Amino acid sequence: MNESQFKEIDALLHKIGSKETHNQHETWVAKHAAIDGDPKKNHLTHNDLDILDVLLDGEKTVSEVVAAIQITQGGTSRRINHLEKLELLEKFHQAVNKKTVYLKLTPSGRKLAQAHMQLHKQLREEALAAVADFSDADIQTVKNFLNRLIKVQEDFQSED
Repeated sequence: MNESQFKEIDALLHKIGSKETHNQHETWVAKHAAIDGDPKKNHLTHNDLDILDVLLDGEKTVSEVVAAIQITQGGTSRRINHLEKLELLEKFHQAVNKKTVYLKLTPSGRKLAQAHMQLHKQLREEALAAVADFSDADIQTVKNFLNRLIKVQEDFQSED
């Protein structure tokens, strides 16, 4: 691979996770969850949406949510407080355990989480359709290529 090819591939990879793409996802979720009445709910972080997604399965403790989304306890607590203020989730204690804080979705939070899950389902289906004509060998080559780039990043970070 030459420098020009590297730059082109690097630009393409960055475009996949770009701020513009994130904004498109926010807009899609807001439209499909019908939350346009509250502009604050149109600008949730990926971590906010991940928390809501985890709670789709039912009530969870804060510790269970922290473990599921893999951000710090402090970061998770800030996001939970933000989501509670937006009335997307509720905190509560169970009668048998007054110390442990549990979380559950409000109806608005459930609707938003379901819209977020639908977005990912639709994106996955469209991505699969877009590459349906690639052979298994083509896909393996792409995987090998990306894994090698990831390894370079990991090795670089471990040298520090």
